[in-house]
Amino acid sequence: MIDDMKSFFYCLIFMALSIGIMGCGDFLEESSQDEVRPSTVSDLEQLLLGEGYLRTDCIYPYLELLTDNVQNAYSDNESHVTVLQQGLPVFTWDVDMFDKMEELYTTGIDTWEKLYSKIKGCNVVLDMLDDVTGDENEKLNQRGQALALRGYYYFLLINTFAQPYNKEGVDLNTALGVPLIVSSAVKDEFPARESIAKVYQQIERDLLEAVDLMDKYGQNNIQYKVTPLFVYNLLSRMYLYVENWGKAAEYASVVITRNPQLRRLSDFVTIEVDEWFGDETLTYDVNGGVLNYNSPELIWGYGDKRISEILFQLPDIFTYPGSSPIFSVSDKFLAQHDVNDLRPACYYQRYFKSIVPMVFGSIYGSKSNLNDLSNPHRGMRVAEAYLNRAEANIRLFLENGNENLRISALTDLNYLREHRFRQPYEDVNITDGQTLLEFCLDERRKELAFDDHRWFDLRRCGMPEMIHEVTINKGQVQEYRLAKGSDRYVLPIPKKVLDKNPALVQNP
Repeated sequence: MIDDMKSFFYCLIFMALSIGIMGCGDFLEESSQDEVRPSTVSDLEQLLLGEGYLRTDCIYPYLELLTDNVQNAYSDNESHVTVLQQGLPVFTWDVDMFDKMEELYTTGIDTWEKLYSKIKGCNVVLDMLDDVTGDENEKLNQRGQALALRGYYYFLLINTFAQPYNKEGVDLNTALGVPLIVSSAVKDEFPARESIAKVYQQIERDLLEAVDLMDKYGQNNIQYKVTPLFVYNLLSRMYLYVENWGKAAEYASVVITRNPQLRRLSDFVTIEVDEWFGDETLTYDVNGGVLNYNSPELIWGYGDKRISEILFQLPDIFTYPGSSPIFSVSDKFLAQHDVNDLRPACYYQRYFKSIVPMVFGSIYGSKSNLNDLSNPHRGMRVAEAYLNRAEANIRLFLENGNENLRISALTDLNYLREHRFRQPYEDVNITDGQTLLEFCLDERRKELAFDDHRWFDLRRCGMPEMIHEVTINKGQVQEYRLAKGSDRYVLPIPKKVLDKNPALVQNP
């Protein structure tokens, strides 16, 4: 019976999703998505779980390589040569990055196709809800989940393949966004790119309807499904990106009011001091990961440890006597952390850069237990809500000088830091608004590093100049520069996507 049901869903999914986002005339001549249809709301729930949700998917295994959180190093380990070649197109912001990585068989780079596939799954569920039997409340729960996921995927797409919403000089009503597909109905035409404004309007509509439905019908959803907190947090993030500071703070406040808890890292760290030399050894219990399913701050999780293995060579980091990984956490970034900040010890793994003298480096590990694949390795956390609200209130303070906003932002930042630092923790007090904003953005970088936030934050915060150094041969360093405001802050649409859809226009 179970096998028959699985076959039923796979058949339906194949027909619905193979249509893709391309022209469909030839497909229609051969088959119809009406041949097999789910009959109950439970059927649609299984379809949404399988084809609408991210499970073990890798949407952005390459994203952090675009940022200033990662550095390159030379390695004489032959197995690393391929990794260097696969990662360089992204690390150097190459205009043809996806096509070059495709030629090198790099995995996990089908971001455009995967997100549209998930959107298609959401559309199928939304279009079929009226035609299935079952509890009406559960139908509305499924509708809310599908709308929230669709809004989330379009939010990722628009921030990957279009200009930042707040870029100076951009006409949001004419600047190219991404194709908007909000129905599973087959159309005998190719979808063109809609404006940035229209895409954001759709995202906002989806999320506002979803948050109402989730509040009414999704309160009992578990953490790998969309919950009310998922939608409130995403609304806060969206309004932060479009610089609606009041709404960003408002929706973040809902998240914090309903779940103010953060995980205190010091509860999971053992600090031992060598009695002769005074050196400290920090041992971190991975069961205390902030993304673990038992974490009090987890809102939603997905993914597995392959996300962190693809370009960071986790299996090789303990190679004795210590060949460096090709890509690792930037030493400059790590140096910006306070000595009492426990995040470097808890969020990253260490490897030997050299043995004599003993020198360590850091590599991305995970914010959950890598040894337990049941835990997610991407997701949303309450920590982001604190950061969203703090930044929004600081920016409002800079506009109107309301001291209560500055104090509220400091309270949020100190509360977050208290849960990330050694105890006892001493609060910081910053009175200058611009200095406080820079402090907040630094905290955001440290807390959300390797969570697929940094690249998007760089885009919305002025698209600053970045420099990456690449060591191709030992002692030979080549510098690559991303100019301030560069067009490369918008990723290119892969050639294979353009080839399938002639209505698409490539980014500059």
